[in-house]
Amino acid sequence: MIETERLYLRKWQMSDEEAVYDLSKEPEIGYNCGWRPHKDVAESRFVLEYILISKNNYAIVEKETDRVVGSFSFIPLGDSPLVCDEDEIEIGFWMGKPYWGKGYTTEVCKRMMQCAFEEKGINKIWIQHNINNLPSKRVQEKCGFVYHHTIDRKYYLVLDEYRTNIVNYITKEMWNERK
Repeated sequence: MIETERLYLRKWQMSDEEAVYDLSKEPEIGYNCGWRPHKDVAESRFVLEYILISKNNYAIVEKETDRVVGSFSFIPLGDSPLVCDEDEIEIGFWMGKPYWGKGYTTEVCKRMMQCAFEEKGINKIWIQHNINNLPSKRVQEKCGFVYHHTIDRKYYLVLDEYRTNIVNYITKEMWNERK
């Protein structure tokens, strides 16, 4: 288990299906992440079983309430088009709407960056956001990520639309300079 001051991260479990549904039925969550709002618990169960329950995905849990509040992912070589070497990783996250504005995402992102650089031997972390997802942009800036390039027409199959994504990165050296 990985902890921050107010949160902890753990592996997703099938018993999280209601929590996933409660968070993922919000239109803004899916839109920012590139998927449609979940229609029912059955859809959330499918997403849990085939996407979230893997060695690289973590449920973000609020310590005070023991509620799942979001998700964090490490995306390794072979699963991310941005990652070119074994010592690189892409990260991704989403936070439930009731937990926006609390600084949770920045708190988790900083802790997981520390985990990647200090415990996993990672030397570069990639991250991207939809150009219209300003909260994600702000989290990335607070965590020290810098601009690398723009993807002008990234296709989102589930939404059947193209979007512009901003790709940012941070190296271990850059991160060490910020500590």
